[in-house]
Amino acid sequence: MPKHPQTPDFNQMARNAGYRAVGIEQLRSNRWLLTLSDNDGRIVLVLVQARSLIGAADVQDLSELVRLRNPAAGILLALDGVFSAAAQRTCAELRDRRLQLCTSLPPAATSVADEPARGVLKPQRS
Repeated sequence: MPKHPQTPDFNQMARNAGYRAVGIEQLRSNRWLLTLSDNDGRIVLVLVQARSLIGAADVQDLSELVRLRNPAAGILLALDGVFSAAAQRTCAELRDRRLQLCTSLPPAATSVADEPARGVLKPQRS
């Protein structure tokens, strides 16, 4: 994984995707929490991880932030990395359609809150 000697330009990244950065918090040397606003004023939380492999614990951390702050959407962004199978499985098992795993910031117009449910496990009817 390439090292990030400087903090990535999250303001520019947000603008390029159609968001306005409301807040940027560096939680660790390789982890940031972005609070973004889309054109309709909806809040989107983005938990950014700069690691080569993003795991299930990171998905659970995002889920907890989304539960506590109640944004329109929550995105776990793998900066120069990929999601483990366990991370993908955990996201599906949480069944929260606000959660999204991404390797690049999706455009504001197509955030997970605007899309129909996809990749979500549906309970089976007996």
